[in-house]
Amino acid sequence: MGDISEEYLSNIYKDVIMDHFRNPRNGVDITEYDYFAEEINPFCGDKVSFKVKLTEDRIISNVSAIADGCTVIKASSSLLSVFVNQSKIDDLPPVISRFENFLKNGDDLANNFDLGILSELGVVRQHPVRLKCVLLPVRALNNIIDQI
Repeated sequence: MGDISEEYLSNIYKDVIMDHFRNPRNGVDITEYDYFAEEINPFCGDKVSFKVKLTEDRIISNVSAIADGCTVIKASSSLLSVFVNQSKIDDLPPVISRFENFLKNGDDLANNFDLGILSELGVVRQHPVRLKCVLLPVRALNNIIDQI
């Protein structure tokens, strides 16, 4: 993390984000999957790969979200993977769209109650340069949805 202190990061980001950064969920590569997408930010080198396994009913039964880069990319990949796991893939596009609007346009959280744990990433709106970090795993997920 270079010269950035742990205290500084804790002050900027909520405890949930720091927990997902330190202990990423679904951060183990899965070998059995149906869809895969990878995204890279060429400006900073952040990288994320998403893999999902679907049931016959199109429910995500397993997900892998491996991120390499900053605190935000690792935390957002982890949070997104937790949010989508056990969800029906067909139900995700409108929710993901609302999440993107929530981050980009500052839409009121009250109108986004279905964002669940993803709402924790709203703190990043205070740091617009970090929006690309949060949205990189979202782009990977959207690429998977487009493949289906």
